[in-house]
Amino acid sequence: MLLNALLTFLLVVSFSIDAKPWRLCHEDKEYPPYLTNSVQNTQPEGLVIDVLSGAAKHANTPIAFVARPWKRCKQGVKNGTYDGLFVMLRTPKRTEQFAYPTNEQHYLNKVDYVILYKKGSPLHRAESNGKLFNEQGQFNFNYYKRIQEFGLQAPTGYVLHQFLKQHNVAANDNYDLDLGINQVANGRLDGYVVEKRAGLKRVETLNKQGIVISSQGVLKQTYWYVPFNRDFYNKNKDNVARFWHHMQLSREQILAND
Repeated sequence: MLLNALLTFLLVVSFSIDAKPWRLCHEDKEYPPYLTNSVQNTQPEGLVIDVLSGAAKHANTPIAFVARPWKRCKQGVKNGTYDGLFVMLRTPKRTEQFAYPTNEQHYLNKVDYVILYKKGSPLHRAESNGKLFNEQGQFNFNYYKRIQEFGLQAPTGYVLHQFLKQHNVAANDNYDLDLGINQVANGRLDGYVVEKRAGLKRVETLNKQGIVISSQGVLKQTYWYVPFNRDFYNKNKDNVARFWHHMQLSREQILAND
């Protein structure tokens, strides 16, 4: 019995040393406090990296992080260049392209997407008067269209960007987060839609506190996931399921205590 236990231990150690790391792709932009040092050939840091690293450790699964433009991440996972990617929202189209967890608790993070707008702006006044969001907390698109001047914006290629376009409230010009915040501060953009925590952190970094503020209402509440290439998942179902399970435990420990 002791011999069997020793052999099992040696097999586990051998697997840990020899196993090829899973390649997880992420966007090559920084979104503190979730993701920093997000460039090629550097070790990323941040809350989501802590969650994923903790999950990999406890699942006994080596992982490697790869920074690429977001479109290249998505294409790279589709064609098998990379094994998985983060952070990604779930849509019907994406569930056909990638393997998502079926357990509803196996998400990376639950997030609120809010509108960053200028203090004292028409959007600020509309929310203060209870007109920007209805009693159920839903954004009042009809009312916003009545006061719309420049439109709203979100990062190009993101689900939220398409969401704004579908509702015909997107600004004509595309802005990344930093430029979007500056355009809001200068009164040239009605608002910028972004995950609340990352958005306010960037406002602080750009020294726009007190000028650009967050809506109290939430435009969209959703989940971040770590989906995988479908062929990779089909060949590693048990290992991926174990990783997702430990990701939940790691998330509950790290993000709940942050």
